[in-house]
Amino acid sequence: MPDDNARSLDPLTEEALAWLVRLHSGEESEDDWQRYHDWKAETPANRDASRRAEDMWSRLGPALRRKGTPPIAGIVAAAILVGAALAYTGAFGRADAWLADEATGIGERRVVKLADATEIVLDAVTSFDVRYSPTERRIVLRDGQIYATVAPEPGRPFVVEANGGSVRALGTQFNVRMNDDGARVAVTEHAVRVSYGANPGVTVAAGQGVGYERRSGLGVPSAVDANAISAWRRGEVIFDNKPLGEVVDDMHRYGGGTAVFTDAHLKELPVTGVFSTSEVDAFYAALEGALPVRATRLPLITVISRAN
Repeated sequence: MPDDNARSLDPLTEEALAWLVRLHSGEESEDDWQRYHDWKAETPANRDASRRAEDMWSRLGPALRRKGTPPIAGIVAAAILVGAALAYTGAFGRADAWLADEATGIGERRVVKLADATEIVLDAVTSFDVRYSPTERRIVLRDGQIYATVAPEPGRPFVVEANGGSVRALGTQFNVRMNDDGARVAVTEHAVRVSYGANPGVTVAAGQGVGYERRSGLGVPSAVDANAISAWRRGEVIFDNKPLGEVVDDMHRYGGGTAVFTDAHLKELPVTGVFSTSEVDAFYAALEGALPVRATRLPLITVISRAN
């Protein structure tokens, strides 16, 4: 879940940043500069976005120099810009996650055994707090994804709180994945009770999943693919016709910094496939072979543009 105090870049400012990274990468051409100026002139909104992006760049040092910048200096400058942009948008996750009871970093996967013998597997960039009492076992998921194998304890229910909803279980195995404004729950053994807002909740049985979010509320349980649910614990991610923007966000939990798109429409391209979480470079190579995109890899950032 993004930090409530973090600000998200609007799509046009993100696009302007992508232009600036390209223009200071050491691989830019005169045509690139002309196309950037043409893009700025297209609409007042583009001009405003470029001013915001250029302001971020200029606060980092000598910016927007067209000539005389050695390639390595341009790449370092791009990396600095990206670091600032990540901090600006909260892309490294919630700042208060550093104080969580349990947390993992980018590319890290870890197993935690709680005091009651419940086992929690944490995906990359995941954090939670433990709130145990004599009458309830509760963990508060701050960010990311977990898989819980709950130790039975009659009279002391186990609850996962996540993004305004809760998952209640007794002796079961299930997966909880947070997103921007809700979460997705999938059950692999026994059943759980999922509640959200004023909704009294739904029972989700083994082999089923359900999601909830602010806009649409709590959904209806439906069948899920158990193999896909457990893939991340095996070091894989499985996408079935998922938008490229979401796919890239998922992959960058495992490495590669962040990504910006020079064309927002590219985010909607469908992706289907199985990828290793330890091979982000191979993921981008596969994308370039399957989709009309070019992925320019720079330190901490990947610029995704339309293939020529």
